[in-house]
Order: sequence, then C-alpha cells, then structure tokens
Amino acid sequence: MKAALLKGPYSIKIIDVEKPKPGPNQVLIKVRRCGICGSDLHAYKGKHPDFVIPVIPGHEFSGDVVEVGEKVEGINVGDKVCVEPLVTCGKCYFCLRGEYHRCVNLKVLGAQTNGAFTEYIVVEDKWVHKLPEGLSYEEGAMIEPLAVAVHAVKRAPTLGENVLILGAGTIGLLTLQVAKAMGALNTIITDIVDWKLEIAKKLGATVTVNPLKEDLGEIIIEQTGGLGVDTSFEAVGHKDTLTQALEYTRKGGNVVIIGVFETPVVDINIMHVVNKELNLFGSLVYNWDFDTALKLVEKGKVDVKSLVSDVIKLEDLRTGFDRMVTREKGIIKIQVGFD
Repeated sequence: MKAALLKGPYSIKIIDVEKPKPGPNQVLIKVRRCGICGSDLHAYKGKHPDFVIPVIPGHEFSGDVVEVGEKVEGINVGDKVCVEPLVTCGKCYFCLRGEYHRCVNLKVLGAQTNGAFTEYIVVEDKWVHKLPEGLSYEEGAMIEPLAVAVHAVKRAPTLGENVLILGAGTIGLLTLQVAKAMGALNTIITDIVDWKLEIAKKLGATVTVNPLKEDLGEIIIEQTGGLGVDTSFEAVGHKDTLTQALEYTRKGGNVVIIGVFETPVVDINIMHVVNKELNLFGSLVYNWDFDTALKLVEKGKVDVKSLVSDVIKLEDLRTGFDRMVTREKGIIKIQVGFD
C-alpha cells in the first residue's frame, strides 16, 4: 500500500509499505480523509521539537473499519469512524488517574510513531469513535482538531463573557466556535491576514482585528470597558501573541496557550502574570473531549466543514504542504482523500 514518508525538512516521499494486520484489541481502518495540521507544518519545516523523523505523518483522520481483532467489542466492520491518535502506556501515574493525555510515555500517531497519510492504519480499539449518522469523512477528520479546541476552552476554570482568540488558523477558528457554544458573549479574534478574519466574522466573531492595521489595545479597552478580557487563547505560537494575551487579559483572568512555539520564548514581561494574578494554562491535545466535539458538530453548534479548503491526492501531499507553508490565500485546511 502507499504511504507518505516525511524524511526531513521539506522532504516527503511516497513509498510502498506492507498493509498492517490488527492485533486482538486493534482495528484496521481504511483511511478516507486525513488533514494537514499546523504541527505537521512545523515538522515539515524541521522546527517541531517533538517529532521523530523519519515518520509517516498524519493524525487528523477518518475512515471505515475493514477488520477487527478477536477481542474487539462494540466496533464492527463497516463502521464510519474517527480516531484519537494517541499511544499511551495505561500504567503510569497520569494514565491511572484518567489523565491519559499526560502519559509519561505518550506518543502521537504521525509524530513519534507512524500516522495516517497512508491507505490503511491499525489503531487500538479504545481510541476509535463512531461518527454520528450524516457526518461526512471531511467532518470526521476535523474532529481531532476540534477536540483540541474543546480541551483548550475547558482548561479555563471560568470562561467569562469577553474572550480573546489570538490567531485565526484552524485551531483559532475552532476555539472561537467552541467558546461561543460554551457561553462567550463577546468574542474578539486577531490575525494579520485579512481574509482569515473574514472567515472568523462569518463564523460569528463579535470583533475581528488585524493588529498590524488597528490598535488592539484600544479595541480591547473599548470592548471591555477598560477591564480587559476574561480569557485569552494563544493559538499562534509566537512571542508577540503571547505578550498580547498577557497584556490584554484582566486581573484574575485566564490565559490558555495552545500554539506550538518553534523556539523558546524570551523577553516576556512575566510581571503581568504576577501583578494581575493571571491564571496561566497550557493545553495539550485532549482528554475525554472527542465525544463533546462530535456532539458539537452533530448539533450544528460548530461548523467544521467550511474550514476544509481543498481535498487532494496522496501523491500531491508535498504540494499541499507547500501551499499551506506559503499561506496560499483561502487555504485553512487541506485534506488528503483516499476515495
């Protein structure tokens, strides 16, 4: 079968690999859609600190169950599914507490072990989620990034009315929608690309700001009566946006960091955290969040389909990566289709 191998910076090769067989507690899935993630782009540029190269990338995927192991229950051949792309030990302190995303031996498919830019993939049955009737493969492959957004919003102890999302990429736009679905009344989202802000407006953002053209600080003062936002979400992975999150969040507010930082952050005024008693949270993948993500899409609370900008063939994957790295206009998410 065919698979895409990330060999190094800007190097992807289509290779032949053996079709896997499921073990007793495993499921064989025919991949139908797999999306290019922002984390994949960092790795493609050789700047993701956690990827183990070479690797078959891809962790945002959906497909059909074509074979199940002898001990698998509740999952059947023909089921249309999406997958939590994790490998955990099940034995460490965190796994035993149900905090499997903090597993000391955590691996992510497509990062530390081979992923889903391939025709077939084997996964443990516990990570498989059936898609509700009516959900497409495109939507199914968006459940993984949506679960990232769900987890991030849940990280804030109290979301509050005024929410700032820094970055209008896939995760930022999904976080915007989840925050609205969970009660945020005034959502402010920023980006330095105007057409992304247009998408954010269509998805229900109260205010959109290009900080290169507008004074974000003045807008925050105006929108919050000078108080600052209740919760900020950093969804870029850059020093400037982290600085803005710390600066524009009110005293006692929450700052949730989702973005992947390619280099260590220096020259940050940490006294914002001290003087304002900010609650600072990191947010890593998801933990019991897939069901919530599926329900949000099923009930029409979150629109993931409009974020899928193009579906390409596996052999065109490198071109797809290049299109996203160069920020081609109109491209939020590219998926590979295996129809």
